[in-house]
Amino acid sequence: MKEKIFLDCLETQQNSNGKSFWSDLAKKHGYETGEKLRCAFKNERKRRGMLGQQEDEKTSYEQDDRFINIICSSRRLLTKEEIVEQFKVDTTIWEIERFKVKTSEGYRKDRKVIWQVEDGKVLKGDVNDTGKMLVVPLYHLEVRFIKKKNIEQARDALDTLVENAKKFAPKYTKIKYNKTKDSCLYEIDLPDIHFGRLAWEEESGQDSDIKIATSAVKSVLSQLILNAQNYNIGKILLPIGNDFFNVDNKTNTTTMGTPQQEDTRWQKTFTKGRELAVEMIDSCSAIAPVDVLIVPGNHDEQRSFYLGTALECWYHNNPNVDIDNSAMSRKYYSYGKNLIGFTHGQTPKNNNLPLIMAVEEPEKWANSKFREWHTGHFHSSSNVIHSAKEGIGVVVRILRSLAIADAWTFNKGFVGSVRGGEGFLWHPENGLVAQFTAMPEV
Repeated sequence: MKEKIFLDCLETQQNSNGKSFWSDLAKKHGYETGEKLRCAFKNERKRRGMLGQQEDEKTSYEQDDRFINIICSSRRLLTKEEIVEQFKVDTTIWEIERFKVKTSEGYRKDRKVIWQVEDGKVLKGDVNDTGKMLVVPLYHLEVRFIKKKNIEQARDALDTLVENAKKFAPKYTKIKYNKTKDSCLYEIDLPDIHFGRLAWEEESGQDSDIKIATSAVKSVLSQLILNAQNYNIGKILLPIGNDFFNVDNKTNTTTMGTPQQEDTRWQKTFTKGRELAVEMIDSCSAIAPVDVLIVPGNHDEQRSFYLGTALECWYHNNPNVDIDNSAMSRKYYSYGKNLIGFTHGQTPKNNNLPLIMAVEEPEKWANSKFREWHTGHFHSSSNVIHSAKEGIGVVVRILRSLAIADAWTFNKGFVGSVRGGEGFLWHPENGLVAQFTAMPEV
């Protein structure tokens, strides 16, 4: 834990007067929940020898598709509402079936610590220890959530809707593509489109809305297809997702709840985004068979899955297109001696990706000679080569973005990256033989 965060937690706790403050601090310092920040702070205090004997509160969290079980001990009685807030339980899906409270007594030393801080660093601490033991009431809570019956029924209805949608999917004619022995895979990457983002030129330097985003995507895709027209392309790989959408829900926030500036209604954004994705896929399938990988982003983790489901329905009767909408956040694609991994890029760390590839796909790793990871998230281009010894390595590429800076991005100084999309031409035996970059005309 960073020293600044630790000191902020320490000061807030000392001045809290028994009030709950963890949720506010978690939002301030970028933690997912107040409970995670509280646990991190507790572990840091334990490391520094500041934790009382009975102050080590315990929490157990268990979840599957049918229930959530939470067991925790605390020196203060938590309400049902606080349990829901701390553990981010979605009450539109889950309802409390059982709430049980037991009490016991614990003991801790009557000791107070005052830290002296200068320039954000702890210089020394004063300990006031009476030598007495204080009796501390402990509360043991057991909470069990179950899914609401109407949610289960809605999901059954959604499954039925998807199956029915597939029956009415448009029928595409099977295209007879030219096949040759050494045909290449053409990978077209347009990550971080952030479809729906609203930006005002006077505030952030450029305007952005769904019309501008649509024009940029079509322009770049057209250029990338044109760049490779003289090459022998046997298949096109088109990753979609990677923050294809700017928000994840009707409240216009990202998956983790960060508010965003959106151009229009959430229904229109999703509909126009789906239509754009279909147009992208159809443009590619005119050249060669298309494999689509749905890669979730940190802005659109849920929406990208919904988009993938919609595309599965739409292309159900299309023999030229295959949609991979599996739930895994990391996807792998093999072509000849090439192995390419895809993940959004916010996690895990880039230097861990080569080993993760080897562990998760040992057979594909063994059968490959050229290995790369392609990520987005940072809206700028960067390549990092990880090599164990000469001849054995993995390239981790951070790809460009088509997104225009919004007010938050501009104010943070995240500017100057060249907007664009990228194409990679993979020979089945010789690896990467060509690379293209296309800039939007708008």
